[in-house]
Amino acid sequence: MNTQLTVTLAGQDHPQLINKLAAKTHELGGKWLISKINRLDNQVVGILKIDIPAQAVSQLKELFQSQQELDVRVIEARHVGDIKTDHLTLKVESSDRPGIVNDITRILDNIGIGIVKIENHRIGVPDLGQALFFAELQVDVPTEVDTEQLLEALQQVDEGLRVKVLETV
Repeated sequence: MNTQLTVTLAGQDHPQLINKLAAKTHELGGKWLISKINRLDNQVVGILKIDIPAQAVSQLKELFQSQQELDVRVIEARHVGDIKTDHLTLKVESSDRPGIVNDITRILDNIGIGIVKIENHRIGVPDLGQALFFAELQVDVPTEVDTEQLLEALQQVDEGLRVKVLETV
């Protein structure tokens, strides 16, 4: 029987680090299902979803946690019942203000929507004397949630906030 793990790592990068972790995972009979790794100024940060035989879990945890210059967290995935969802990509635009990300994520959480990915940025507009907020969210929406009601709920976050569906999968 296999176990799925979510591994987060952050710290000092060095040559062959990622290759070493991948090779050792393979040697233990595991495989990286999903990996997102970024490097910046000799630092590395990543998140991995790993499928590995249950008997090799402790060895893999030891391997990752023995990396001296990395802060590593390993979490065993819990099996959640099969909930039917639609995968949506939402685009949000608004004037910037403190707490806007908190307000958006709280509404999504209250409706039972899972955030798969969120990317946001702010752009100062000197001519307007303010900053603008832009976000793109990939979310899993339970099929019983009406998309129009979801959009209306998000638009209540702020006057002038615009949200639209870019993609439905």
